[in-house]
Amino acid sequence: MKILMMLFLMVMCVLCIGCQEEERELINPVDDTIILKNSQLARLMKNVATHDGSYDDRVDGANCFSINLPYVILLNGSEVIIDQIDDYDNLSNVDNVEIQFPITITMLNHQEKNIENQAVLDVFAESCKIIDDDIECIDFIYPMVFSTFDKNTNELSTFNIDHDAILFRFMSDLNENTSVSINYPIDLLLHNGQKSEVQHNEDLLRSIMDMVFDCDENDN
Repeated sequence: MKILMMLFLMVMCVLCIGCQEEERELINPVDDTIILKNSQLARLMKNVATHDGSYDDRVDGANCFSINLPYVILLNGSEVIIDQIDDYDNLSNVDNVEIQFPITITMLNHQEKNIENQAVLDVFAESCKIIDDDIECIDFIYPMVFSTFDKNTNELSTFNIDHDAILFRFMSDLNENTSVSINYPIDLLLHNGQKSEVQHNEDLLRSIMDMVFDCDENDN
């Protein structure tokens, strides 16, 4: 009887463990679409979604923010309105450029700040790193759909992302208890104007890594 009882208890333990494992598999979907907060792919995605502040460096001399359009400068003493990115092509390094304040700038994290004078702008410019973290050679094509899983509450949620600023904030707000899953396929826009479709995390990681050093960034 003791032997039978021990065998019965062993069988029940095995069955309980099996049920727990099956439940865990259903609740915690681990596959090649899952992205953890501190993973390499999560960091690279955030860098792709980082705001590029380098395209107007001829005016503000800083790569970690850009000046919101439109705004006015004095170009060699004459008033000029900058209202599109192509206007920067008309400026040279020998031109005398004076920004007419107040202006609004957008930081790498997409936050906006009002700037009242050159002294305040210089303070922000001095905080910029020589090489910033943004990846300018590749962009996400929106919209993108993400699912999150909170392992503490077993809660699944779905989010529609349609802009770099939203994606940057979304990736920044992830915590250690939350994993995010991309609803593939998604499309990427390469710096040469071509589109690339990716089907899973490994494909996305490889696509970003291949493009990181594949084009010239404008950072000073």
